[in-house]
Amino acid sequence: MDSNYKIVYKINDNLLQQMLELDASVYKEEDSGVLEICKEWISVNDDIYTMLLHNNKVIGYINFMPITNECYLGFVNGTKKDYEITSKDIVKFSKTEENKCLLTSVVLHEDYQNGEAIKYLCDGFIQKLKDYKKENIIISTIILDCVSEDGEKFAKYFLNAKLVKDLKTSKIYEGNLTI
Repeated sequence: MDSNYKIVYKINDNLLQQMLELDASVYKEEDSGVLEICKEWISVNDDIYTMLLHNNKVIGYINFMPITNECYLGFVNGTKKDYEITSKDIVKFSKTEENKCLLTSVVLHEDYQNGEAIKYLCDGFIQKLKDYKKENIIISTIILDCVSEDGEKFAKYFLNAKLVKDLKTSKIYEGNLTI
């Protein structure tokens, strides 16, 4: 495996800017992240990203955040979209209550979609979840708003997620990862 890969959990402005440039290269404009909104989210919980770097350049990331019960119900009912999330919908990970989480993005640069990079990214994400478990952070459910076939495949095969709502522009899946 390539030793030039690195997983990063805490991000700075430079990494955030690279992440948004990556977003713009893989998503439609309406599905891409917005700098001010991402900064708002990070101000509430700075532990929502797992980033994959290759030679110190962002080539992939996962956005995974604990959300309020109201936000969770909005996704399950199909009345909330991930681009509508505000800082009021995000919470810090709790050690006293089960966490309902939203996985908003799994992004990988098209030049790295060969299997090795996604393995590094997923392994880094799984390690993060294992670390949460060691800290007594329980994740009861993971919800995904999938806008692509690749997103649906990830939901089904990685999280054993089930379709809960089929909308015009996306599909809502819910699952979890047993670690």
